Amino acid sequence: MNAKLYNVIIVGAGPAGLTAAIFAQRKRLSVLLLDGGMAGGQLKNLYPHKPVYNYPGYANIKAADLARKMKEQAGQEGICLLEDAPVSGISGMRNGNFKLEVPGSHYQSQSVILACGMGLFKPLKLNVPGESKLAENGIFYTIKNVEDWQNQRVVVIGGGNSALDNSIFLCGHARKVTIIHRLAHFQADAVSVKQVKESSIKLLMGWSVERFTGENKRIALYLNNTDGQKQDKIFADRVLINIGIKKSYSFLRSLPLAQSKKGIIVDSEMKTTLPGIFACGDVVSYPGKVRLIVTAIGEAATAVNSVEEFLKAKN
Repeated sequence: MNAKLYNVIIVGAGPAGLTAAIFAQRKRLSVLLLDGGMAGGQLKNLYPHKPVYNYPGYANIKAADLARKMKEQAGQEGICLLEDAPVSGISGMRNGNFKLEVPGSHYQSQSVILACGMGLFKPLKLNVPGESKLAENGIFYTIKNVEDWQNQRVVVIGGGNSALDNSIFLCGHARKVTIIHRLAHFQADAVSVKQVKESSIKLLMGWSVERFTGENKRIALYLNNTDGQKQDKIFADRVLINIGIKKSYSFLRSLPLAQSKKGIIVDSEMKTTLPGIFACGDVVSYPGKVRLIVTAIGEAATAVNSVEEFLKAKN
């Protein structure tokens, strides 16, 4: 076990966790920041090329670039960050502190901030015939190297912010972009919807993909109209599936704190029902919750203030 006792250990190094670490460090609290993968959260690991339009100070910045700037600031503050250190368990100790377990080690802290976002997440799949066979060979779930999409005929599947923003981004690189969405309307910000409708992007609304096949070095998409009355087949060089993510909160389920299907329940001070454990970002739930980067950052600041008050009372 690592013998050092931290004032606060923050679980998750996405926007909420990085912000919390920076605020805690500025308050001269000893901080350890743990992430199960690479710092940056969804911005870095899931949608690195997705444009971010709603972060004040940047009219348009790539998600990965925003994550990098946050991580760089944390580094400049001298914050101890451990990546590839998934937390497998959190337990209370007799002295009132907490023990956090990671592969090959344990860490002790007087308090904990859970900022683990969507947990260890994976992109959702359509789970239709031909998809798994063509995964990473024509069908993708994120844009890793934009050069690979240059001058390609691209089909994007999905109707949320990620699907639309990635489609807008790809318009500047691909030869042609088509969006397929199973509903008649999008579930995205009005600005993104307007940009898509005013662009050259072709829209296939009310269609679902029934199966994929590889034909003549291209991807064939077999489509059904959602009313079941029509069928169609279109071709693409590359397919991007952006229909959401699968969340994994394995270690959180064992914690004796109140949770709902939408996340950990917190009050206005980001306190969970377990004293000494606080939470912020996409992992938390409360009435009126809006899941945005700016929301996560505000919650992180509140959580750190609550940690500071908790430590004062404890000591």
